[in-house]
Amino acid sequence: IIHIMDLTLQKNSSDKVIKNYEDHRIYVDEAVYDHNLIISRDKIIMWDIGNINNITFDSLSDALKEEPEILIIGTGEKSVLPDINLMNRFFDQGIGIEFMKTEAACKTFNVLASEDRRVIAALFV
Repeated sequence: IIHIMDLTLQKNSSDKVIKNYEDHRIYVDEAVYDHNLIISRDKIIMWDIGNINNITFDSLSDALKEEPEILIIGTGEKSVLPDINLMNRFFDQGIGIEFMKTEAACKTFNVLASEDRRVIAALFV
């Protein structure tokens, strides 16, 4: 008797899955983006920010329209320390916010989206 193990991948309930981030490009499903993005479980919009160090509450207004419980900021290939006043503004609204390199942010987004969390990622390429 031969036993075959089923290795099928569990389907992510999110409509959007980030497949890869490399060479300043983000691969989502079958599309490739070379500009900064705000991505939710069901939509992608361009994030108009020129420099990650200039991030403000207002620059994340499109992300806030999606009413996230968690906001992940992908800072590109380098870590960026968040402004404490910005962090406090999100915490005051009951929104968790995390800053990490974009590669880690992509992976974290996929995990949280697969858990049906209201997660938004703002990704700087």
